Amino acid sequence: MGGHLASWIPAAGAFVLGVLLLKLKDWFKALVDKVAALLYDRLAGSALLARTALRRYIVRVHERHERFSVSFRVDDSQTMDMASVYVPLRTASGFGAGAEQTEAAISLHEARHAVVLGVPGAGKTMLLRHTVLAWCHERYRPQDPPRRAWYGRRRPPRAEPGELDDVPVLLKLHEVNLEEGNVRDHIVKHFADHDFPGAGKWTDRALAEGRLAVYFDGLDEVPTARRKEVADAIRQFTRAHAKCRTAVTCRIAVYRGEFTEDADRTLRVQEFDERLVRRFLHGWPWPEHLPADTVEQLLGALRDTPQLMPLARNPLLLTMIAYLYSHVYADTDQLLPHTRADFYKQVTDSLLGDRRRDARFSHPVKKAVLQRLALAAQDVPSDVHDRLALPEREVLTHVRAALAEQGRPEERAQEVLEEIVERSGLLLAVDSGERYQFAHLTLQEYLAATRLAADPAGLLARYRRDPTAWRETVRLWCGAEPRDCTEVVRAVLAEDAVLAFQCLADAQVVDEALARQIVSRFRHRLGRETGQDRQAVIAAFGVVAGDRRPRGRAVFALLVEIAACAGPGRTAAVAALAATNLPSAAEELARLLPRVPEAGSALAGMGDLAVPALRTAALGGSPEALRALWTIRTPRAAVALSVFLMDTTSVDAAFYLGDLLRDRAIEEALRETPQRVRLPDYMWVWQPFATGPHDPLVRRVSLIAGAIVGAGAEPPPGVEVDPRILVALSVVRWGEPWPDPSWGPEGLRRVATLVEASAVRGDATDLQTLRADAALLAAALPAARSRVLRLLPLPLRLAVIDFLYRRQTVPTSAWERADKPVQHPDYVYGRSWHLRLLLALVLGVSGHAAERAAEAAVGQHPWGPVWLAWAAVLIIVGGWGFLLARQLLGLVMVPFVCLYAAVAWSGLWGAVPAVWVAVATAAACTALALRGSLLAERADGPDHALHRLIQDHLGPPAPG
Repeated sequence: MGGHLASWIPAAGAFVLGVLLLKLKDWFKALVDKVAALLYDRLAGSALLARTALRRYIVRVHERHERFSVSFRVDDSQTMDMASVYVPLRTASGFGAGAEQTEAAISLHEARHAVVLGVPGAGKTMLLRHTVLAWCHERYRPQDPPRRAWYGRRRPPRAEPGELDDVPVLLKLHEVNLEEGNVRDHIVKHFADHDFPGAGKWTDRALAEGRLAVYFDGLDEVPTARRKEVADAIRQFTRAHAKCRTAVTCRIAVYRGEFTEDADRTLRVQEFDERLVRRFLHGWPWPEHLPADTVEQLLGALRDTPQLMPLARNPLLLTMIAYLYSHVYADTDQLLPHTRADFYKQVTDSLLGDRRRDARFSHPVKKAVLQRLALAAQDVPSDVHDRLALPEREVLTHVRAALAEQGRPEERAQEVLEEIVERSGLLLAVDSGERYQFAHLTLQEYLAATRLAADPAGLLARYRRDPTAWRETVRLWCGAEPRDCTEVVRAVLAEDAVLAFQCLADAQVVDEALARQIVSRFRHRLGRETGQDRQAVIAAFGVVAGDRRPRGRAVFALLVEIAACAGPGRTAAVAALAATNLPSAAEELARLLPRVPEAGSALAGMGDLAVPALRTAALGGSPEALRALWTIRTPRAAVALSVFLMDTTSVDAAFYLGDLLRDRAIEEALRETPQRVRLPDYMWVWQPFATGPHDPLVRRVSLIAGAIVGAGAEPPPGVEVDPRILVALSVVRWGEPWPDPSWGPEGLRRVATLVEASAVRGDATDLQTLRADAALLAAALPAARSRVLRLLPLPLRLAVIDFLYRRQTVPTSAWERADKPVQHPDYVYGRSWHLRLLLALVLGVSGHAAERAAEAAVGQHPWGPVWLAWAAVLIIVGGWGFLLARQLLGLVMVPFVCLYAAVAWSGLWGAVPAVWVAVATAAACTALALRGSLLAERADGPDHALHRLIQDHLGPPAPG
C-alpha cells in the first residue's frame, strides 16, 4: 500500500507544481499590467508615450460615442448603434429663401470657427458626437481581430492615430465650471477622463500647433447669469488658439450673437424633410413582431395627422414618435395624438404606465413626483451652476413632498425615485447618482406646465422673471388642457406678441375677439419679420390655419388670398400654407405654381403629402411641378415622376429620374413599380445592375437613356444623373462611328499629373486648368458622347476618358456582361505558375537538346543538316537569354528543344518512345503557353477593364 502511494507522490507534486505555475503566470500578467498602468499614468503625457496615449484616447472616445442610449425605449439597458440610426443633418447659413443649405458635416468641416444653432431636439449634440465618432472611426476598427501581447494576454485592436489633425474634444458646457479652471484645464481633464492622463504639456503643444478641434456643446444649458462669462472664456480661447477648430452649439432662442465677430460661419440645423424622416425610421430598431411595412404605416399615419407631422421633423420628437408607435399604436386602430402637448402626454403616460413589467408604484404617483421635480428644476435660479441637474438630497425632498400629497409613505421616496429612473427613462441619474436631470429639457418644460395647470398666475410670474427659460413652458401650458387660455394669452401679448401668437396656435380655447386681434396684428406683419421671429410667425400661422374649426378655416382663406397677390407677405404666406400640412394647402399651392415661384420650394417641403397635387399639376403641363417632385426626393415622388417618362416631350422628367436613381431606396421603389414601355435600342444600359431578367428598371432606364441622348439638352440646374447611366452611354458603341483618338498618351499623362497636383494642394487654379484640359480631350469624341461625358463628375470623367483611350468603345454585349467578374482578374503571365512550370519543363529538356544539337553541329554525332543543328544551338542559347531578360519571346526555342531532345533520347529508349515523350513535352508546353496567354488576355481585356471600372467607380452591381 505504501509503495502504491509513493508512486502517486510525483504525479501529485507535478499537479501542484502545474497549478502554481499557472497561478504564477496569472500573477505575472497581473503584475505586468499593474506596472504598465502605473508607468502609463505617470508618463502618458510625455513625448515617449504620447502616441500610445492617443491610441487609448481614440479607443475610449470611440467606445463612448459609437452607441448611445435612447431613454424613451422600454428596455433602457439596450443601446443603439450610432451608425445605423444617425441621419445626416442639413444646415443653413442665413435666413429666408436665399439661405444656403448644405450637409451639416460638410459645413462643420469647412468652417474653422462655427456656431451651430437649432431648436430643442434638432440634433445639435448628436451632430457633434457623430463628428467625433467619424474622426475616431478613421483611425480605429474595433471589428479587427485582437492582438496578442508579448506575454500572452490578448489585447483589443490598436488604434492608429495617423495624421494628428483636428483631434476632437467634446465639452458639455453645463459641466464646465470656470472656478475650477479655464477652458484649457477642462480640455486636459477631458483627456484624463478618456484614458489620457497627464496631457497638460501635450495639450499645450497641440493648441499651439492647431491640432485640436474643440466642440463646446450647449451654451443654452449654462445658467443665464454665467452664460456671458462662459461665452467670454470661449471667445478668449478661440482668439488665443485661432489655428484650432472650434464649434459652439446653442438653442436658437437663447443665442444673442455672442460669437458674431469670431465665428466664420453661423449654421442653423434644419428640420428633417420627409426623405430624412423615412431614412431615420428605416434605421430604427423596430420590434421583430411588427410587419415589414411598419415604416410606411407610420408615415401614412403622420400624413393623416397634420399637427403631428411638424413634430416628426425634429429628431428628438421623431425618436419619441417611433418609440410610441412601436409599443402603443402599431397593429392597433388607435390614432396618433394631434397636438404637441397631447403627444408629450402620451409619451410620459406610456413610459410611466408600461404594463409589461410589474410596478411597485402607480402611474399617478410617479407622474406627480415628476411634475414636482420638473417645476423645481425650472425654478432653479439662473445664477446656479448646471441648473438642469438637481442634487440628490433636494430631489428626495421633493419626492417625499409629492408622496405626502398623494397620501403615500414618505420613507419610500428612494424606491420611487429608483423605479422612475430605471424603468421610465424620463429622469436620468448623472454624476454617479449624485444629481438627477430630465432626459430632455422639453420633457421638463411639459411636466412643469402640467404641474402649474391650475396656477396661471404662478406661470405668468415665473415667465416675467425669466422669459427665455419659461417661453416653451408657457406654450405647452396653453396646449396641455382644453381650458380657457384667454387671460394668459392676453398677458403674454403685452410682453411678447410673437409668443402670444404661438400660444394662440397651441391653445384650444381662446376668446374669439382676442384671437382676431392677434391674427389681424400679424396679418400686417406677415413677411416683415426677420430672423427667428419670422420662422416663429410662419409656424404659428400654419398651426392656426391647420385647425379645422372656423377660426382655422378663416386664417387658411386669408393665407391663400395673401399668397395669390404680389406683395411683401406672399413668400411668408406660401410658407405658412405649407406649414399647415393639409392636402388642401398642397392643392392651393400647386395652383399657384406657374406664377408664384416660392410655391415650388414650399410644396417640396411638404414631402409626400404634396405628391398627389404635384402629379395633377404636372399632368397639366407644369414644369415647376416636375421640379418640385424631384426636390421632394422620396420613393413616392419618384414613382409619380416615372409616369412622365412616356411623354417624349418631357425630357426634364428623364433627367430628374436619372438623378433620383442615385438613392438606393428610390431605386428599389422604381424596381418594384411595373414598367411596360421601353426603348429597345437602350435596353442594355442597366443590364450590369439589374437584379434579374425581368427587372423593371431595365425598361425604365432605357427610356431615361434614350431621352438624355436624343434630346441634346443640358440637365436642369442641380441635377446629377446617375453615373451608372452616363458611364454606359460613354463607353458603349452606339450612334456615330468612333474616330481615331487624337489626344495621345502625353495628354493623358498631363491630366493625371494635374489630378495628383490638385488633390495634394487643393489649388483652384489647377482644378480649372484640369477641367479645361479634360474638355479638350473630350473634344475628339462625337458631339453626343462628348456631351454625356461632360455630365460625369470630374474624377470619373477622367477615368472614362482613360478607358476610351486605351480600349475605345466596347460593344453592348461586353457591357451587358460587365457585372460578371473575369476569372483570375489579377493574372500576370510573367508571374504565373503556368510560366514557371513551362520553364521547368524547358529547362529539364533543353540541356539534352542543346548538347545533342552541338554534337551534330561539330560533326561528332551528325544528324540532319548542319545548318539546322547550328540554328538550334543559337536559338536555344538566345531563347534562354531572352527568358533571363523576362522576355517571353525566348519560348520560340521550344520546338527545337523538343526535336533535339527526341534525337538524344532515341539512343537511350528507342525512336518511338523518344518521339512520344518529345511530342508530349511539346504539347504540355504549348498548352501552358496558350492557357497563360488566354488568361492574360482576359485579365487585360475590355471585359475585365469594364468590370474594374464599375467596381472602382460605380460600386458593386446589384445582386442577381
